[in-house]
Amino acid sequence: MNGYLQKWKRVSVVESILLVDGDETTRDAMKFILELNGYRVVEARHGIEALQVLNEWGGDIQLALCGPDLPDMTGPEWLGQLRFLGPEVPAVMLSEKDCLEVTEMAVGPAYGGMPATPPAPAKLLERIRRALDDHFFSRCERATAA
Repeated sequence: MNGYLQKWKRVSVVESILLVDGDETTRDAMKFILELNGYRVVEARHGIEALQVLNEWGGDIQLALCGPDLPDMTGPEWLGQLRFLGPEVPAVMLSEKDCLEVTEMAVGPAYGGMPATPPAPAKLLERIRRALDDHFFSRCERATAA
């Protein structure tokens, strides 16, 4: 490969998603779908564990994907804890109905419910991509405004 082409070779970026769900079957299915589509998945079985993972991984988590009911708290309660601690990680809440309270209570970016748990793969991937892109572009706008 000549120097010009080597200089411009494609750089691959892997986005990390924190998957929080108490149901192992749901977690396994969603992890499979996400990894198949190029995402790195970090799993947590309950809310406290998920907050510890976020603390350990720091800014390396680009999105949190949370089920509606965790063994130690509900999904909206977990999102409230997440926002209280301050990380600006976009969150997608999986639910059987629209979760308006999730969007209303979020200080940082949050995205409401999905139509079913687990959602259809295409719908899940579309929602995740939109959340990641919205968060990225809002960070760019804030950086240029400063």
